[in-house]
Amino acid sequence: MARASGFAVLLSKDRMTAFLECVAEERSFAEPVADFQHSRNVPLVCFVVSARKVTHFGLGRRGTRAGTGLSRLNLDRVETLSEPLSVQRIINRLPKRNAASARKRFESGGLLTDKGFAAVIEAIRQLAPQASSLLERFSQARTERIQRLSPKAKDNLAQQKEAVLTALSIAGLSRDSVQEWSPPDGTPVSFLDGLPTARLREDQMVINDLMKIPGFSLIQDRVSVTGAAVFESEETSERLTVILANRLPLEEQTGTDLIYFNETFQSFVMVQYKAMEREDGPNGVPQAVFRLPSPQLTEEITRMDALLATIQACPANTSHDGYRLTENPFFLKLCSRLVFNPDDIGLVPGMYLPLDYWKLLVQSPGIPGSRGGLRVTFENAGRHFDNSSFTTIVSKAWVGTTPSQSDVLKEAIRQTLETGKAVAIAVKPKKLDAASTGERIDLREITPHE
Repeated sequence: MARASGFAVLLSKDRMTAFLECVAEERSFAEPVADFQHSRNVPLVCFVVSARKVTHFGLGRRGTRAGTGLSRLNLDRVETLSEPLSVQRIINRLPKRNAASARKRFESGGLLTDKGFAAVIEAIRQLAPQASSLLERFSQARTERIQRLSPKAKDNLAQQKEAVLTALSIAGLSRDSVQEWSPPDGTPVSFLDGLPTARLREDQMVINDLMKIPGFSLIQDRVSVTGAAVFESEETSERLTVILANRLPLEEQTGTDLIYFNETFQSFVMVQYKAMEREDGPNGVPQAVFRLPSPQLTEEITRMDALLATIQACPANTSHDGYRLTENPFFLKLCSRLVFNPDDIGLVPGMYLPLDYWKLLVQSPGIPGSRGGLRVTFENAGRHFDNSSFTTIVSKAWVGTTPSQSDVLKEAIRQTLETGKAVAIAVKPKKLDAASTGERIDLREITPHE
């Protein structure tokens, strides 16, 4: 599992001058460094070192190759320490088991070890208590609060996070803000409860977007909203409104569904997440397996079929905007059991399977297991949509309901809200033009609704 890490960036006097110019102008800074491996989906905290003093810290991202054996390291969101800290003062604060490796990195540059990074964070927070919330995000106290969550709570938070990330990917918006998650006091009510910009609100922007869902006014009395957030691109003015709704406490929920609505094309897509288990394959090699029968899935598919009968009775589509490759809005995502890591914004690898394909798959002769049951694996599923291909077909509404079908989907939402699952309802409104944006509302400045 990819984790946040730290990187010591050593700058010469000339490069420090260039760096300070970028900081003053609030521009990103790029520095060629020795090749290193680090997932772009997890944070990389960079400590800027000049003349054996740590002067700044910020978030970094590994960029393109910058020459033989070199990679470009891009620094952004840089913050200045009120008083530079000598490397030696930091080393003196570290446990002996971490001091040697950390000293080496601060003297020659490069990635810190996982334990060394955690120790450096604590040392700097002790020496510079005024350091920003960026370092708080990687503190030992935050780690311990996450560890205190029950396994069931972490499992449900992981599924809700995956639904939010999927919606953001479909909408074409950055997932970086999700890394700001921090556990609130006590047990969170939903994943959005841990994002600084997401609270239970009666913000007009949220209400306006949700009212664009066909039939929402008829089902809103059944929606128990536990978190709401508006994710917005400052560059394109595009946004995504997400609410998490459920009728049970976090530790009693039975999974998560995603309902994605594209207002431009008046199209719904619904995703149900199913966890696969690790088992030994035919050659003793571990593989991900989803075993059948599954009474819960059987019940869910029965509900889907009833709804499909309703939407298939709708008038045939006559608009080019309403054209779909398939008008069945239901998909399953089979993926390895999720592990809750709020710092990782990568989508979990898995198989997106259209409901119609799933029905044919479970009848095929290639999936019976050795003990009489059925087992679906990446190998015997034959084909599937991965994260990238699924995002592509949903983002432009090549799949999903037609406009006339969307008008009757309120019953599907109502039934889903009664299952005991958390439901992530994501609405992608039409792109705002300059004349219609008006004054923007900053969610962080609105008092949460009690």
